[in-house]
Amino acid sequence: MKNVLFASTALAALAIGGAASAQGITLFGDARLGLGYNINNDGSANGDEDVRAVSRVRFGVHMAGETDSGISFGASVRADNAVGGQGGALGQTAGNVFVSGDWGTLTFGDTAGADENWVGDTPGNLSLTGLGDLNETIYISNGGSFGSDTANNFASNPTARPTIRYDFELMGFGLSVSSNRDLNDVGVGAGYSGEFGGGTFNIGLGYYDYNEFTVLGEPGTATACYDGVVATLGTCDDLGFVGEDFLVPTVAEDATYPSGNQYTASIGGTYGDFGMGVVYNNADSDGDSFEILGIGGTFGFAEFMVGAYYKNILSAKGSLAGSDGKSTYGLTASYDLGGGAQVAGGIARTYGRDELFMDGDLISTDSDADTVADFGIKMSF
Repeated sequence: MKNVLFASTALAALAIGGAASAQGITLFGDARLGLGYNINNDGSANGDEDVRAVSRVRFGVHMAGETDSGISFGASVRADNAVGGQGGALGQTAGNVFVSGDWGTLTFGDTAGADENWVGDTPGNLSLTGLGDLNETIYISNGGSFGSDTANNFASNPTARPTIRYDFELMGFGLSVSSNRDLNDVGVGAGYSGEFGGGTFNIGLGYYDYNEFTVLGEPGTATACYDGVVATLGTCDDLGFVGEDFLVPTVAEDATYPSGNQYTASIGGTYGDFGMGVVYNNADSDGDSFEILGIGGTFGFAEFMVGAYYKNILSAKGSLAGSDGKSTYGLTASYDLGGGAQVAGGIARTYGRDELFMDGDLISTDSDADTVADFGIKMSF
């Protein structure tokens, strides 16, 4: 990665308590261009089954300094998220700010919770756009994923971010503790990394205990059938009517999810050109629960690298029952061009979706998963 460092007399004036040294600002960025099949520009599936151009450019800034007593401090934010980094009335929802010393590191802002910090995601996704990032682990502490809409995008917790997290590491062991914006959730994460048999290995454990939260509903549409007498939610085929299907507006309803907890664990390692990881995820909220297992790996040779991942919803109960047993998988690859550029691409199969619920009952189902793909050039600066 190429960085551009700007340090000046004015920056040297930035200090904690009026005394600091080694201040600097480092720019970073990334970009990509290529083609995508059945995806939006961000890599998420759109169901259009077409090929389209996909591209993106982003940049941001790292800021760092150190006090005369040896305490490091700094912050980081992407330019496109600058407003969220400012914080406003609700708190910082983008970027992060930290202070660090021999006693550990304290981080505020849009940063991973303690569990995510040590458990991580299923490896193996080298694609251009991420193809929906379905290899990633669902973390309540990361502001997302509990509810009743789809197998991949359970309703998110709007108060999980900003996050406050404390980290401490010693001789390969690490421990983190975190909480949310309102300081009423508790996250704990721990891990160890070391060498074994000529390779490396790492293990991570996470726990998150969260309070009740409310997700604001959004208006939408639903499919209904008109059989000449009465209009009823659900397609005519589903309801056994002979009539015409049409769309009707749905009322935006807020959803409140009870308090609950989440357990996560991972184990992984590298040996020569091989890398592999397994991630287990279990969350429960008063009977609404999901249990997911993911496995993935990479193999590199010369400038080439290939990756693969597979995730399965082992169980889903309550309002999530329609997601039970669904899976996603992908095969990806990259070729390093040098200088921060690489050719990358992949093909993946998404989770199927459960489209329409009424009074807790599934009315209509679109269980077909989407096949998505991309190919192009990724750049880092």
